[in-house]
This record gives sequence, structure tokens and C-alpha cells, in this order.
Amino acid sequence: MSDFWKRKMSTYFHRIDFDKDGAITRADFEGMAKRFMETGKLSPDRQADMLKTLTAVWDKYLSVLGGGNAIQLTQFVESMAKLINDPTMKGVLEGPLPLFFHCVDSNDDHLIDESEYKKFFEILGLDTSLATAAFKAIDTNNDGDISLDEFIEAGTNFFLEQDENCPNSLFWGPLE
Repeated sequence: MSDFWKRKMSTYFHRIDFDKDGAITRADFEGMAKRFMETGKLSPDRQADMLKTLTAVWDKYLSVLGGGNAIQLTQFVESMAKLINDPTMKGVLEGPLPLFFHCVDSNDDHLIDESEYKKFFEILGLDTSLATAAFKAIDTNNDGDISLDEFIEAGTNFFLEQDENCPNSLFWGPLE
């Protein structure tokens, strides 16, 4: 895997380390689900689906990497390099994205505008001023909105693409 791809995985690792303890555990995925559920945009069924979908990423894929224990950065990046070749991984990566999308689509118009994308960054604990560049990169048709398809494509390709010029590299914020 390229150094660029490794930077993306490192960035993602730090974004999902919700308790900022330097390791990923199931609790981080539960914390992520909780932040998205707190937006109040999901019905009780969708909230349950959000929690189930995010914790399944831990339970099915990541927990085995650390033997059920916390995963450190180096171990995470090395393991992701192996997992992305799994043909079922794309579906796993796509799983929570529609739920994230609906959480931040505050006006229910089935599009995310720049102010709504800032909410996504806020939920992730990022500086919302950083959302503008990411939004513009992901809005591939330049219509001022991100469709569900654009959101899913950028979110999924963040993990799969190694091309430094792909817009997906900013999906989780600026690379570290």
C-alpha cells in the first residue's frame, strides 16, 4: 500500500478513536453511533440499525485483529491493508454511510449542503471550518450539494483508492 493510503488509514484511525486513548475498541464504535444518534434525525429503528451496523464493523472485522482487545495504529493500518482485498469489505464500508447521510441531512431534502456537511465534521469532533474543502472535493458534479451516491462513493473510496488526486481523501477531514 502507498504511503498516501497509509496516511488515510492513520487519519481514519484518529477520527474513530472517539475517546482519544490512542487505541480503537468497540466502545469507540458505540461512541460514534451515539454521536450520530444524538442528532435526533434517526427513528428508533434507524438508531438501532446505526448501533448494530457500526458495532458490526468492530465485531466482524476489527475485533479479531486485536484478539478482542484494543487495536493500536500500526496494527490497524497493517490489518486494513489485508482487509480491503476482501470482496465483502466494500459492503461493510458502505453499511453505515446512508445512516450518516440521513443524520446530517437536516432539512430532509435528500441532499447535503455545505452547512449540513459541517454538521458531519462537528459530530466527528473536527473543526467545522475544515469541512468546506472536503465538501467541495466530494461534490463531484459541482452542483452545491452532495447526493447520497456522492457521499457513499467518497466514503467507500476513501478506503479503497490509492490515487492522491481522488476527492475521497478528504472525506474524514484533512489527512494527518
